[in-house]
Amino acid sequence: MYSKELKICQQAVKQAGKFLGKEFFNWDNKKLKYKSGNERLTWCDKQAETIILKALNKHFPDYSILSEESGLKDKQSDYAWIIDPLDGTTNFTMHHSLFAVSVALLYKKEIVLGIIYEPILDELYYAVKGKGAFKNKKRIRVSKNFKLAKSITTYCHGMGPINTKKAHKVYEKFQSNYYHCYHFGCTSLELAAVAAGNTEAHLVSGAKLWDIAAGIILIREAGGLVTDWKNKKWTKNSKTLLAGNKTIHSTCLKELKKLKLA
Repeated sequence: MYSKELKICQQAVKQAGKFLGKEFFNWDNKKLKYKSGNERLTWCDKQAETIILKALNKHFPDYSILSEESGLKDKQSDYAWIIDPLDGTTNFTMHHSLFAVSVALLYKKEIVLGIIYEPILDELYYAVKGKGAFKNKKRIRVSKNFKLAKSITTYCHGMGPINTKKAHKVYEKFQSNYYHCYHFGCTSLELAAVAAGNTEAHLVSGAKLWDIAAGIILIREAGGLVTDWKNKKWTKNSKTLLAGNKTIHSTCLKELKKLKLA
C-alpha cells in the first residue's frame, strides 16, 4: 500500500534536494527575502516547491496539498500532501549544511507516509505506516539509551514569545541538568535523528504541521513515541510535541511537569 506514492514522492524530493544542494554552494545573500516578521525566504524555497508540486500534481491530481510556501489547496480529498520544500532556510542562507526537504501524506488526517531528504549528505529517510522506518534503504530504530543523563535531546520552537519562552525553559533545564541539549535549526532532521537513534528525544513548541509530519511517522515506525507535552495523543491541532524512545519520553514528561509546562 502507498507504493506508488512512496516512489513518486521519493523521486520528487530527491530532485528538489539535488537542486537545493547545487544552489547551496552558489548562494548569494543578496537574493534573500523575508516573510512576515524576520522569517527568511529564498527563491530556492519556491523553486524546490515547484519541483515537488509538478510531480505530485501530475500523478495525484485529486490529492489536497498543504505547503509552507503556497498554503492550502483543498480538493475535498481524503488524501493530503504536507510539504516543506526547504526546512532549515536560515541554515541554508548562512551556509550551514543542516537543511532538508520534507514531505508527508495524510489519509483522513492520519499520517501514513513520510519522507525527509538531506541533500548534502545524500541521506533519504522514509516510512510508510506499518512498514518500518528507513534511511537509504536500511532499517532504523530509536535509541536504546534509557538514561537521560547520557542522552542527547534537541528542541525547537515556532513563532511568537510564548513558544520562545517555553523553549528557553526546556533548554535551561535540560542543558543545566543533563548537558547535551541542542537546537539544529531544522525540525525535520531533528526528528529524523531521533528515529535513527542518533539522539534520544526532541521537544517542539508551536511547530507547523509541515515541519513535523514526516518526522512523526518516522519515529513511530522506528519504535518511538510521539505525544504532546501533556502525554495526550498527538494530533495535527496539538500545540506541542514530544518524541523519543519510550523510557526517555517518560522521563522528559516528568521534567516538563516540574517546569509546569505539562
